[in-house]
Amino acid sequence: MFKAATAAVLVAFSAPVNAQVITECDGWLASPANIVEPWELNSRTYANGAIRVAWIDTGGEPVCCSSHFLVLSPSGEVDGPAYRQCRIVSAQPGLGFYGIDIQGIVASYDPNSGLLLSVPVDHWHQGMETGAPPIPDRMDIRINQATGSVTYE
Repeated sequence: MFKAATAAVLVAFSAPVNAQVITECDGWLASPANIVEPWELNSRTYANGAIRVAWIDTGGEPVCCSSHFLVLSPSGEVDGPAYRQCRIVSAQPGLGFYGIDIQGIVASYDPNSGLLLSVPVDHWHQGMETGAPPIPDRMDIRINQATGSVTYE
């Protein structure tokens, strides 16, 4: 009975759940203090160091969804000096993911649209408190250095 109920929960939540929001870094969430240790395992660089991504965690609060994806990338500024911009990718406004696998990121590059990162994430769901595993998913984040855009696909 428990296995059938667990399977039903997993099937109900197995549809892809994409990142819902990308925001500018503002306040405590984007603090370097929130980068999950060790940094060398939970951050990566691309484009000869111009782009850096990292797993940040708000100390387990809220328990369900404290992991967010940090993106540092060129602004694409053409009318003034270029700068490094900061973006936070979350599952939905105010809530992150259950977990993020930085080592599992798959990267590809298209010169017309930029760097595409396919990032493994886990989502929390009702039933995990009784032993069901988190829902695995992938989110695709496009980073275009030329325009400064950071979007999900």
